[in-house]
Amino acid sequence: MVNSHIYIIGTQNIKINLSPKIVWLEPEYFDEARVISENHFSQFGEFGAWKIYLNALAQLGFEKCLKERNPNIKIKPDKSANAIDDVCYLTVGEFRLCLITVDNLIDDFVIVPAKLVTSAKTAAHFYVLLEVLEEEEQLNIHGFLRYDELFKYSQTPDFKSQLDGSYQLPLSLFDTELNNLLLYTRFLEPSAIKLPVVVTSNNKVREVTQVTTQVGKALVNLGKWWDRVFEEGWQSTDFIGSRIPNNLTWGYVRSRKESNNFPISQTKLFDFGLLLQNQPLALIVNLKKEENGEQGVLVQILPPHEEYLPSGLNLKITLNPNTPDSISQEVSARQTDNAIQLEFSEVVDKEFQVEISYKGAVFTEEFIL
Repeated sequence: MVNSHIYIIGTQNIKINLSPKIVWLEPEYFDEARVISENHFSQFGEFGAWKIYLNALAQLGFEKCLKERNPNIKIKPDKSANAIDDVCYLTVGEFRLCLITVDNLIDDFVIVPAKLVTSAKTAAHFYVLLEVLEEEEQLNIHGFLRYDELFKYSQTPDFKSQLDGSYQLPLSLFDTELNNLLLYTRFLEPSAIKLPVVVTSNNKVREVTQVTTQVGKALVNLGKWWDRVFEEGWQSTDFIGSRIPNNLTWGYVRSRKESNNFPISQTKLFDFGLLLQNQPLALIVNLKKEENGEQGVLVQILPPHEEYLPSGLNLKITLNPNTPDSISQEVSARQTDNAIQLEFSEVVDKEFQVEISYKGAVFTEEFIL
């Protein structure tokens, strides 16, 4: 078996040789990995025990490499992954590292489980690709990949998914310079790499993918819309106006007025990434002035390029968010709904929040009238 693989990628007109970092595995690593594997044999059988064995060798060899470069580095094991997954986890400082382990890397790509990208429980700040060559007593470190870079790549046309739902990642995505990883873990704030998070609500745990969440951005000022001043990302609803159905089921946060004429209508496109194969959804906000000085607001969600919304997609509006006076109303898409919407009226300078959620992923925008 060849001890080292060379991969060539093109960067403009420059060819870059990507050689894995080689770590020689100590004899005691094999003994320790064998004990760990045997302890799980009765539970997972031969195939599962082999995966556990490889993961243990990869973890021990990778820890050795990090400590050789920085003897003071703080490394802790993370036992949150399933014992027979093709990955294991380490905590380095305040960062979570996912070690992707293979035993025979012969292609210029690696296949990883989808949950490494989409699940809050298995996401990590960095993904490290490791190849264990047992007979050669060798560990090849092929590089690392930041979560935000992985998610960004998942939004491109080059991103390929497999029939079983797993994903194909080219080796050229991985940074082969391990010193960069050490610099990140030493000087970068963990908050700089946004991960999906797990939050608890009413004693129930749900996942929220921070990547598609807009919380923390400046409030969208609807008062300026009357002067035809619109924030970046918003566009006229005319481009999908013909697709808005007339037989929508109405929902109300507060009682609506009789007039349904909204002279101001703007749309923002967003998506839930891999959950809906990057298909966009349209958030439409419509405005009108009421006779009592209030402003009427109609919020709609439509699928611009599909016939129906995904069943279970939820729209929630909260008036006066983050105050004791906040009230909320929500509506969910059924199997054949091609739009959902909520309407209310409120006085000028009041704030409200729009939240669209689907299978744990959340998109949020905050507004002021």
